Amino acid sequence: MANLAAANVMHRKTRTAVSVLAVAVEVAMVMLLVGMANGTLGDIAERLQNVGADVLFQPPDASLILGATSAVMPLKYIDIMKQVEGVTEVTPVLNWHVSNIKGESRAVNLWAIDYPSFARISGGFDVLEGRTLEKPYDLVMDTVLADATRIHAGDKLPMINRDFTVVGVIRAGAGGRLYARLPDVQEAIGTPDRASFFLIKGRSALEADKLTQALQARFPGHKITPVAQVSKVMQENATGLKQFKEALTGMAVVISFLVVLLAMYTTIIERTREIGILRAIGASQSKVVQLVINESALICLAGVIVGIALALSGRWLLPRVFPTLTVQLTREWALIASALGLAGGLLGSFYPAVKAARMDPVQALNFE
Repeated sequence: MANLAAANVMHRKTRTAVSVLAVAVEVAMVMLLVGMANGTLGDIAERLQNVGADVLFQPPDASLILGATSAVMPLKYIDIMKQVEGVTEVTPVLNWHVSNIKGESRAVNLWAIDYPSFARISGGFDVLEGRTLEKPYDLVMDTVLADATRIHAGDKLPMINRDFTVVGVIRAGAGGRLYARLPDVQEAIGTPDRASFFLIKGRSALEADKLTQALQARFPGHKITPVAQVSKVMQENATGLKQFKEALTGMAVVISFLVVLLAMYTTIIERTREIGILRAIGASQSKVVQLVINESALICLAGVIVGIALALSGRWLLPRVFPTLTVQLTREWALIASALGLAGGLLGSFYPAVKAARMDPVQALNFE
C-alpha cells in the first residue's frame, strides 16, 4: 500500500510539486516570520547585555523595545542613583530613532551617550577605523551599518537638522548601531539634561537582582530590570507578539488544510475508476482511506523538508539584503511549523479519503 501511494504521488508530478511547494511555503513562512520577531527582540537584548551593564533603568511604563523610549528622565537622577548601595557606575543614554540615512529608508537606533561614563561600563569602543566621540557633532557607526550604507570615517551625515561627521567605525555587537555625543542630540531635539534610560553597573553581576530591588525601593514606579533578564521579560511582555504567533499558526494550518484538501479531492475525482478496481478486487474501505492519507502524508513530509530548506535559505539571504535584520530560527519553531504542516495536510486529506472509501465499486467502474 505504501508503494502504491508513492507511485500515485509520482504519477502526477505537477500537482504534487505544487502541493509540496504550498506546504513548504507555509512551513517557511511560520519559521521566518517568527524567526524575525524573535530575532529582533533577541538582538536588542543581546546588544544590551554586551554593553556590560548589570541593570537597565527606565521611566514608568516604558517599553523594553528601546527604540520606543523617549527622553523623559532628568540627568540629576544619576547623583541619586550613585547614593544607592551597590551602584558603581551610571551612564545615561538618549535613544533616537533614525529612519533615513543618505536618502535611504533605514530603521536604526542612535544612542546619544556620555562617552567617558559609557566607556567605564563597557570598556570603550572597539574602534576599527577612525576614532571615538570627542568633538561636537561627532558620530560613530558600527561595522554592520557602515557596510550596509558604504559610509566611512570622514563622511558627512545630515541628521536631526544637523550636520554630523562620521569619525569612527566600531565593531558591531553592543548597544546602538549609531553613537553621538549626548549634548549634541539633546540640543538638536530640544531635550536638555534629559535621557531615555540609564545603564547601571554594580559591584558584581551576581548581585543584579539585589541591586534592582535597592533601586526599586529608591525609585518606586520606575521600570528597573536586570540586564540578564531583559530577553525573557521582553518575550513575555512584547505587545501583540503572542497573538501574532497564534494568528500565524492558525493561518498556517488553514493554508495546508485547504491546499491538501483541494489536491486530494481532485485526485480522487480523477482516479474514480482506479478506486473502483481496488474495491472490486477486495480492498476494504479502511485500506482506501489509508492509501489516500499515505499519499497526503508523503506530500506534507516532502513539503516540510522543502520548507525547512527554504527557511534556512531565507535566514542566510535576508540579512544580506537587509543587513540590520536578525533572523533567529529555533528547533522549537521548526518542530511547530512541521507539525502544523503535517496536521493541516492530514486533516485536509480526511474528507477526500472518506469520499473515496464510500464509493460504490460498480458505479466507480462505470465512471467516465
